[in-house]
Amino acid sequence: MQVHAHWDAMKDGTFKLYEDSPQNVELFDLSPAHPVKAYEASAFRAFFPPSDVTVGDVWELALDEVIPFLYQFHTGATGTLVHGQEGAFACLRAVSSDYVDIAFRIHAEFTLESPAHREWAKANASDNWEPKARFIPSQFAGHVLINLKTEQVCAFSLHLPPRNSNVDINAFGCADMVFVPRMELIASDREARGEIAWDSAISEEAARKALALKFYRFAEIAWKPIEEAVALAKATNRPLHAVLVWGPLDDESC
Repeated sequence: MQVHAHWDAMKDGTFKLYEDSPQNVELFDLSPAHPVKAYEASAFRAFFPPSDVTVGDVWELALDEVIPFLYQFHTGATGTLVHGQEGAFACLRAVSSDYVDIAFRIHAEFTLESPAHREWAKANASDNWEPKARFIPSQFAGHVLINLKTEQVCAFSLHLPPRNSNVDINAFGCADMVFVPRMELIASDREARGEIAWDSAISEEAARKALALKFYRFAEIAWKPIEEAVALAKATNRPLHAVLVWGPLDDESC
């Protein structure tokens, strides 16, 4: 299957680290290592369940089998995070007589290199600076659509959710939060499927939450708008605890 890669430039940085010096411009001038890459059908088995599952079930993915997909973006992809929740999980979202839809979520980051950063890291090796330049996406979410009759993957997508801010960058002892509008792998066999009538399915939101729960226990919290929270606190005579964070709680971008 031919998979196409898209990787937009960074924008809306808090400190615009990616453009504040020629060294950072060079380091963060990123584009797909392989704009188009052909994958064998066997590669997508990395997303398949290890045993029988039913709709809504979640299983863990082997990082050493899914991270190679991210090499299409950059060879510095790794599932070993310096900070944060590591892992990759998939969820059986929907089933019909002909198709299966699997949703997944991957946490990964990219180690970046440039001559200037290697020199900087060498010169500052005795200090407590972070020695690696890193590009840390909030998460990668995606779907695999499988044709049960042919046992072939007929559609695949993997993307960085486009919410601001969705990437953390670290280099030369500094950090920034930025927005990448599109970072995506996508493929389809162009099969004319039309609208699939699922026999059993959960919503996209339910699948998203089921996957988030594998990374964060606090995903169980039923968050409410501040107005509703204040009204509920008054009605139940319970206090409100206010927490101010720089970036989203439920991903790895901060």
